[in-house]
Amino acid sequence: MNRTTLIMLFVSIFAFSGLQAQWGNPDGKTTLNSGKQGVVKWDKMSYDFGKMKKGNPDKAEFKMTNTGGKPILITNAKGSCGCTEIEYPKRPIRPGETVKILINYDAEELGEFNKTVTLTMNIEKSSQVLHISGSVE
Repeated sequence: MNRTTLIMLFVSIFAFSGLQAQWGNPDGKTTLNSGKQGVVKWDKMSYDFGKMKKGNPDKAEFKMTNTGGKPILITNAKGSCGCTEIEYPKRPIRPGETVKILINYDAEELGEFNKTVTLTMNIEKSSQVLHISGSVE
């Protein structure tokens, strides 16, 4: 085999590999370059703690599923006050995968509360807002 033929062979293999990554894997699984966006589906977007005892923190659990064709990355999570702590995956959420988002509420202030947590993601509707509410006695 001469040098020109060998170079053409490598170029062809490289080009085919790139096309395969764009079209998807032969096993039918969606790849990162499928053209479909990540789409979020929530089991719920609000949680009512009901009555809580002061000094007894509690957690609200939200389940999020990526129903789209690309991984979703949560790039930021911010509560409306310092009374919340947010636990979320720091890694990409693959298509078809379901993950848990936990919001810990510290229950230190007496009275009713209505708080939000804003998650920023790499999707079309990049801000997703979760709500928690309840009453601390």
